[in-house]
Amino acid sequence: MIISVISEKGGVGKSTCAVNIAKALTAQGKKVLVVDLDGQANASKALGFSPDGKLSSAELIYNTVAGIQTDMGAVVRQSEDGTDYIPASQMLTGIVTFIANDTDSNYVLRRAFSNSVFKEYDYIFFDCRTLLDLLAANALNASNRVIIPVESGLYSYMGLHQMIDKVQSINNSTNRDLKILGILLNKQQRTSVAQEIARDVRDCYGNFVFKTAVPYCPAQAEQAVMGGKITVKQSSLQTAFTQIAKEVIERSV
Repeated sequence: MIISVISEKGGVGKSTCAVNIAKALTAQGKKVLVVDLDGQANASKALGFSPDGKLSSAELIYNTVAGIQTDMGAVVRQSEDGTDYIPASQMLTGIVTFIANDTDSNYVLRRAFSNSVFKEYDYIFFDCRTLLDLLAANALNASNRVIIPVESGLYSYMGLHQMIDKVQSINNSTNRDLKILGILLNKQQRTSVAQEIARDVRDCYGNFVFKTAVPYCPAQAEQAVMGGKITVKQSSLQTAFTQIAKEVIERSV
């Protein structure tokens, strides 16, 4: 299953969600790959990436468009905990212009990830950037499911409906297999406004919303994104993402 983790609102903790769900699934015995499609490379950093001279996700896309043979297995790295990943690079900044030159520009990522190397994974996560551009469309067209993180802020909540409309538009036009796996309440604070927004999201979207919400833990989240290890064996973040990973498995059936 290929899952895009996507939101058009920045700061919702998208990369933190993608990486930690992937790690939690790995801990439960699943074979998981994270593909970093955001030039900020937060997911790559969180998974321990340091420049190694091998191909990044941008070069994988470039080679696919150019018809250059690529050893897909050599593109994949592995984090200390056994989660596989393909890192991002600054080359992603201009990749949309290059994708647009392809005669089948909506399906470049789908072609790349149809390679047999990627069939062995139980889950592949695309960590998408916030721009809903041609790269995002490629991710959605290559995916079976979508996870939409939403935080307890008003603007994030207001943008949720637009993101759902985008997914439905893709489903109605270029990818009939695309469905919403879940809306993830992330960085949930205990303020009355935050609690009210969470209730509104659950009331409005019902079973689309994951039962487990991720608490607001800035120190833990920052440490995770910077590639550090959370020292508390069962931190609140780890506990939440372990439960979310179980929900992902249940929803994937």
